[in-house]
Amino acid sequence: MGLFDFFKKIIKTDKIEEVIQEKLAFSEIENWIGEKINENELKEKEIVFLVKEKIENLINELKEKIIILGGFNVEAKREKEQIKNIVVSSREKYIESVEELIEKLNSLKESKLEKFIEKINKIFLDFGKSSFKNYERATILIGKEMVNIKESLKVFSKEVLKTFGENKSIIDSFNNLLIIKEKLSEIISIDKTLEEISGKKSNLNKRIIEREEENKILKQSLEKIKISSYYLENLAKQKEIESLREESKKNILELKQLIDFKALANFFHINLEQIKMVKKHREDFQINFEKDNGKTIVELLDEAKLNNDTILKKVKQIRDKIEEITNMEESLKEDETKKIYDNIKEVCFETDSLKIENIKEEKRDEKLRANKKELTNLLNQELSKMNVEVI
Repeated sequence: MGLFDFFKKIIKTDKIEEVIQEKLAFSEIENWIGEKINENELKEKEIVFLVKEKIENLINELKEKIIILGGFNVEAKREKEQIKNIVVSSREKYIESVEELIEKLNSLKESKLEKFIEKINKIFLDFGKSSFKNYERATILIGKEMVNIKESLKVFSKEVLKTFGENKSIIDSFNNLLIIKEKLSEIISIDKTLEEISGKKSNLNKRIIEREEENKILKQSLEKIKISSYYLENLAKQKEIESLREESKKNILELKQLIDFKALANFFHINLEQIKMVKKHREDFQINFEKDNGKTIVELLDEAKLNNDTILKKVKQIRDKIEEITNMEESLKEDETKKIYDNIKEVCFETDSLKIENIKEEKRDEKLRANKKELTNLLNQELSKMNVEVI
């Protein structure tokens, strides 16, 4: 530990004071912090000013004493020249260390008490390290003059240590105030966020209710349309069209069974384009028939002389059925339920999204409230260290 290890010693210094419990409302804490910080800053300035006066006095003493030390006649001592030379050299180096100490103390600028203590401590620690060996060597022949400097440093150390020790509470108070200020700031920030979340949740709930009401109205409109003669007539036509389509598929299958694809393929086996068309109809007859209403297959059958009345009659039956389906589809009116179903789907999707967002905000709210509770406990603990109770 260094000669002036103030900070560690001050921490060990306990001072019993009369405890006065102060009661504050939560809303008063911020102003209270500001007042306490201002009070502490004024006290800090007073202490720092007082210590700087002591430093100035020490500097004046040291300047006088190093002049006396420098003027001490080492040559008058009856001792070996080698020892005298060591003492003289050590004295010069010690004086250099003291002059460096004076220079550092002179240039010391710091208004915060804790930092001021740390800087003084470092200055004297550095001085102790740089001067120790030279002090020990110089005192071989120089006694009183060396001791006088050491005594000045001890007296200064004792006085300054006492000053800092008596005002240790200011450092503790500052540290507590910074923690209290930080915790209070976090709590205020959380309260602001909670207020925003509350507003957002209120807006989300309002929008959810609006969408649910909109969905209810859409479903009522849908049910109304479903019992209308307009819708029922359209629905009946759709069912009839579906029935005709099934009949058409059946007829197309029957037509396929009437065609001799083997004979047709044998007839066109040297014609690549036509054999390709025969193969397509054999593999997927319905799709290829519906593409051109049977025109291609009829032409292939005619060219191969494989057509007959039964096939032609079946082709006509299919074409008539397709034409009937087309006419009925054209007579169909727009299905109003489709648009309403799309609207219902869209409204339900939006409602679900709003509910998910609302759940997220609920979780945020819970987490922030838990954080606030923890921070409030920490705030109360720090305030209790300063004898303050939140009411």
